[in-house]
Amino acid sequence: MSTPQPVSNLHSSAHDDARPATKIVATIGPASEDRLIALIDAGMALARINFSHGNEDDHRRRVEKVRTAARLRGTPIGILADIQGPKMRLGQIAGSEARLAAGEEVRLFEGTRSSDPTRIPLNFSGFRDSVKPQDRVLLADAAVELIVTAVEPDALVARVQRPGVIADRKGVHFPDSLLSAELPTQQDRKHIALAQELGIDFLGVSFVSRAADLERIRELAPRLLLVAKIERRTALDDLQAILEATDGVMVARGDLGVEVHLEHLPMVQKHLIAESVKAGKFVITATEMLESMIHASRPTRAEVTDVANAVLDGTDALMLSAETAVGEHPVEAVRAMARIARAVETSPRFRELTRVSFRQNEPTFSNATALAAAQAAEALRISKIICFTETGNTVRLLSRYRVAGEIIALTPNERTLHAMTVLSHVRPLLCARETSLEDMLHAAQVTLVENGLCVNGEEIIFVAGVPPGVARSTNVMKLHRIGEVTRFQ
Repeated sequence: MSTPQPVSNLHSSAHDDARPATKIVATIGPASEDRLIALIDAGMALARINFSHGNEDDHRRRVEKVRTAARLRGTPIGILADIQGPKMRLGQIAGSEARLAAGEEVRLFEGTRSSDPTRIPLNFSGFRDSVKPQDRVLLADAAVELIVTAVEPDALVARVQRPGVIADRKGVHFPDSLLSAELPTQQDRKHIALAQELGIDFLGVSFVSRAADLERIRELAPRLLLVAKIERRTALDDLQAILEATDGVMVARGDLGVEVHLEHLPMVQKHLIAESVKAGKFVITATEMLESMIHASRPTRAEVTDVANAVLDGTDALMLSAETAVGEHPVEAVRAMARIARAVETSPRFRELTRVSFRQNEPTFSNATALAAAQAAEALRISKIICFTETGNTVRLLSRYRVAGEIIALTPNERTLHAMTVLSHVRPLLCARETSLEDMLHAAQVTLVENGLCVNGEEIIFVAGVPPGVARSTNVMKLHRIGEVTRFQ
């Protein structure tokens, strides 16, 4: 970790003005690891390292490159690392691939290979105890649908409902069954240890089914912010408990779009985003958002609409996967996503969206102060809320209210700085820790003017806590004009 600098040593660049309030997560891979400064300038707020691809040396190198680029650019960049989780796949089948016909009977067994095309190996255990007749089984990422007709001691008997082609190592889903898959896996445990060693900020937990999955991860990584990737239909049934157990949610539309009927996916996305914001948890919308830009230099009209709708839904962040990891136009993809988000955020429709109400099960001074600041900013048309924070909790609450302007979040804690990079409408900055509220406000307004973030005479709102430096003590809101003397006596 680098030593925190006072905010006065940071600068505001021209590229900051074009950054959308909705944050952009870019997956770092061979196509982008040497273009990180360009990605930051284009609008990247978080870098994603997918532990499912590459080796430990790749992960170490990319994390270091991200931190170096962020320091050079003077812009905090959070790092999200995804662990793979218990990905269920086919084993090796006869002839490497097989076409299954409608009505055909097949048997699914635990194993690594098969020479009989009607006997299909699955590379994981425990499914026979969790599946019952009439449950669906989806093979090759839903290209083929089976209906279980019987459970035998050593296999599942199933009938082909939707015919198609299956092949070695393709994905398997049991959307109607709650499988007791191991989470975290042994490989996940190694990656969690690596994430902690590298100072990763956010840990993406794949294939969460229930809150208990996250609780086990939390025991292994108590300092990392957990992102529950909602990829299983069973997770929807335990959503409220999962929201209580996690720090944030990812609407992972790839595998989720396999487990729920495709026509239901848009409403599932809206539900997940709304429930996450209501619960005060950040939410990332992911998968195939600008998929055509893996090869094309501009997105399709449908992709533009998809990104815009996610912003209108209220997502904190938008994620690019293959588009930036291996795509031909990684910087252009980030830039296109930023332009779309900015266009939506400056539209009358976005400003008229319904905001969430006070969260009754979080009746704290911090939450009440955050709500008061958000309401005052709206009533007075104030475009900036300046918030001092030790843990980021008050900033999280402020972000949840989706203020029309910008939340400039000042913290002396570098871990908190990175934790706030995912929050919508938030610009996180490092600052020195002051000993009095007057000193905090004076130092902040001088710095904000010097860096072009505010001008003398501008009306702003200060949010802070007394005594300074105490976590979760936010209890002060001050309406202020930049340049005025700050006194509380």
